[in-house]
Amino acid sequence: VTPAKDTRCDNQDIMGTAVPAAVPGAEALNMQTAAAMKATSPRWCTKFNEPNVNSTDTTTEYTVQHFARMWYDLVIDSPAFLGLTQGTSDPYLWTTGQGCGYTLGGQRATYTGKESDIDAILKDASGQLYYIDEGSSLGPVDRNLLLGGTNPPIAEYSPDNPLKSATVLSQIYVALLPVAIAKRVANCNRPGGPINITEAEAEQILFDYKKAFEESWSTDWDNGSAGEVQFVGFYDDQGVVGTTGRLLKEITLDNGTLVAVSIVLLALFSALFLLDCDVVESRVLITTIGVALVILAFFAAVGFGLMCGIKINITIGWTLPFVMLGLGVDDMYIVLLALKKQGGYTEENFRAAMKEVIVPVSMTSMVNASMFAILNISDVPAIYLTARVALISVVFLYLTIIFCFPAYCWLDMKRQAAGRYDVVCCQKREGQDGDGDIDGDENEDEKEGATEGTSSHRAAGHLWASFIYDRFYKPLLLGDSAPVRIASHTFVWISTGVLLGLAIWGITERDIGLGLEDFFPDGHQAKHWATIRTEELASWSVGINWGALNYSDPMVQMKMVKQFEDVIESPHVAQSDTDQLWMADLQLWASRHCTHNFDREDPLTLECGMDQIYPKDNSTCSATWLLNSIGRRDKIFSEPDQCSPYKGGICRPTEWMHKDDLAQIGETLQDDDKRSWCPVLDGWDDDKMSYCVGRWREITGGGGKLLLLNETGTPREECSGEYYKDEVVKTPILFSQGPSLFTFGLTSHQETLDMLEETRSFCDNNPELHCWMTGIPFDYWSQYVGIFDILIQLGAASVGIGFFVSFVFLYLKLTFEANHPQGKIVVGSLVSALLIAITTLISLVTVTGLSFLADVSLTGFSNMSFVLSVGFAVEYAVHVISRWLRSDLSIKGAIERVEYTMSFLMLPTFMSFVSSVIGIACLAFTDFEFNKVFFFRPLMIVVVVTYYFGCWWLPCVLTLINFDSLKLGKRRRGDVLSSVHATTAAEPSALQFGENSEIPSTKPPRKENSASSDEEIVEKY
Repeated sequence: VTPAKDTRCDNQDIMGTAVPAAVPGAEALNMQTAAAMKATSPRWCTKFNEPNVNSTDTTTEYTVQHFARMWYDLVIDSPAFLGLTQGTSDPYLWTTGQGCGYTLGGQRATYTGKESDIDAILKDASGQLYYIDEGSSLGPVDRNLLLGGTNPPIAEYSPDNPLKSATVLSQIYVALLPVAIAKRVANCNRPGGPINITEAEAEQILFDYKKAFEESWSTDWDNGSAGEVQFVGFYDDQGVVGTTGRLLKEITLDNGTLVAVSIVLLALFSALFLLDCDVVESRVLITTIGVALVILAFFAAVGFGLMCGIKINITIGWTLPFVMLGLGVDDMYIVLLALKKQGGYTEENFRAAMKEVIVPVSMTSMVNASMFAILNISDVPAIYLTARVALISVVFLYLTIIFCFPAYCWLDMKRQAAGRYDVVCCQKREGQDGDGDIDGDENEDEKEGATEGTSSHRAAGHLWASFIYDRFYKPLLLGDSAPVRIASHTFVWISTGVLLGLAIWGITERDIGLGLEDFFPDGHQAKHWATIRTEELASWSVGINWGALNYSDPMVQMKMVKQFEDVIESPHVAQSDTDQLWMADLQLWASRHCTHNFDREDPLTLECGMDQIYPKDNSTCSATWLLNSIGRRDKIFSEPDQCSPYKGGICRPTEWMHKDDLAQIGETLQDDDKRSWCPVLDGWDDDKMSYCVGRWREITGGGGKLLLLNETGTPREECSGEYYKDEVVKTPILFSQGPSLFTFGLTSHQETLDMLEETRSFCDNNPELHCWMTGIPFDYWSQYVGIFDILIQLGAASVGIGFFVSFVFLYLKLTFEANHPQGKIVVGSLVSALLIAITTLISLVTVTGLSFLADVSLTGFSNMSFVLSVGFAVEYAVHVISRWLRSDLSIKGAIERVEYTMSFLMLPTFMSFVSSVIGIACLAFTDFEFNKVFFFRPLMIVVVVTYYFGCWWLPCVLTLINFDSLKLGKRRRGDVLSSVHATTAAEPSALQFGENSEIPSTKPPRKENSASSDEEIVEKY
């Protein structure tokens, strides 16, 4: 087909084909095409596609190539000419959708042995790169996404300054989602015929495909002799889990061995510390039962979480078993040692012990539960899901320790009262009756021997307490030697200052973020891929989305397209044409610049918006033009000697507007006109919007992921599994989506965070028109936006909750005891809660800063570990403060009050510390560096730091506080007998420390009323 004379096409009808008469059917074909050309010539030869830049009043100059291409596309698609099938009707043919089907099968071209062609290959790669359709559908592909390690750098090479080398070539493969796979294989064009599968089956197919693709692609990736090119890859989690999902599952479930080892070590350690040389007084069996109950309670909590729909994640798998079991056995130690120090087996002893532990155990459990509840304010699943399971665990552990474990303790007390051996309960000590009394018919020598033997056994039973407290802790911090005590206290204060100084410095030097390369172990091919991606390519696909806007409002349309243009022009987003956005494409389709009439499936059916008749009022799906008052992009018009690979925007300067378009809006070209105009949809109500958008989708294929009233369109009669795109669009439009975009230059976490901030400033943070960004960078790195502020909020809330709960519990406990006036109780509770909060706060700050210095970056995982320090710190501080505040009024001095407190608490707190260290130390033996960095390091710092501040620094502080307003204990009747300093160092009296003293009596159990009245007072009080 040839235009009329000169380069004009508007002075006569375009002719049809001129097939020689000798060809069978030539005459009929020529007549048919001539009729088709004549019927549509006025619209084909439109003046509005490429108007004359020099003058809008003349029609004498047109681009011949532009119209030639349109006519060519039209003719070759014509069923009467070549009869080519549109590629879009057969998903199993690789076509551009313009006809011209061709196959991409066979072997890929090899570059092996092409050294002589390398310069030519690099020069070709130095220009614009396109998809296989030569840019027809997607336009240029940003080379930031394809090449890495280039010399010259990406921003500097060009055909005039070609590449000299490139070390990385990226290939992006797109797979269908499961629902689309099920539809695809039901298509009649499927080789072998259509088949019907469920979406669940499609998910399994896609999962197996991704896994097989990864294994095949990365074969011999670490074999240096396997070829010149190393193949590594990453497969996303869209549709079904890919590389990251499979590896995270593997890592999460790989904790079984270490959890089992930590449990065994925990049980052995606990049994060792509760072992006594007196086989009756020993508590190995009840300790083992307690550990078993703690383990059972924890896993019951995890199971309950699973029943509630909480899936096990890596944080749950690698944090909670090693942390919660330590917290659980800590309370168990408190209960056991409280029972042990009672020295008797009666119900009164049992009640007294439980009365002693119920408040501190309840306080610590309440604070821990509140702390985990607060973590639910985080929007990071790794944090709030783990926090929920931890909260459930705290509740289950509390119920177990307070209501279940004491029942077993009561049975163990009856065992001891009956003189039965620990573990081997069927064996019984000779010479002891069922009530635990020594037989009365023994002679005096036998009684004395029994007494001495029992005393020696009991002394041996306190070997650990004697060594840790009497031989080490007390001489250093609380001893009679003032120089030693002053030196040790000075060392503690200096150490505290140094730790806080290092912590503050570490906080200022913090790194933020966790890259994919940090997840994968060193021996995994994805580790190498992730490292290359970060260092050389650093690109991710992203998307932009809108909700329920007033899409019929022209100004809303303008702002929506403006948002899209602002995003793609931000520094870290690859270039894209405006017409890739569905709204812009719809506006062009509805304008005179629509080109679909030159490339249509049926030559006799017009396909532009202005040709579509809205049946309700016989109006057309036409656009109008609006002044570009908000800085939208203009279309790029290339100079004669230039060729731009991009089209730019869809707005046009006035000089590029045709007079008919200007006349439509009542405007004319002015002198030095700087205005530009954008197509908009005006006067479309919801019903017309639904109709016109529906026609646009049916003709062009549509876009925007708009919501539809029906799941599929009308089935094609000629092909099962094929559907027309004539679904009814739901209006008002509630959701729409932009095209896939690509980011680049994200070589660090900070660059990625900058990209998030840049794009969200146009979108998520736009006060006039809200949209939101999606994609891996937004789904993953969003957790790092303001993450330090989140840490501050979580820490402040946790410390505040600890303060409040501590105050309430202490106030209620002291009020219930009613030993002091309300004013004194309020002051004492308030100061004590403040001391607990201060201890917690400096522990949190120190843990955070030291973790940063240990190369633990700020992430959701590390935040979880940091906040756990609140739980550990409260665990220590609450027990210390509670016992110190309620120490016997008979103890006057500040050091003596701390001695009273720590003489009992040193052993259980030390046991808690060691048990936690044992559990967390197991994390050091994992094969995954990720676990070592983000779990082992911070948690070990948590355990050590909180123990130091809770059991060393806090007691030093308390030795400086000796106000009467903070003495809220009971006054003991034993005060009338003697001074607290009247006993010997070899065997201190219970008077010195009160009824809750850890210092053991060296006297054996006695029958009631067998002692003098003075002895009875000493023993009881």
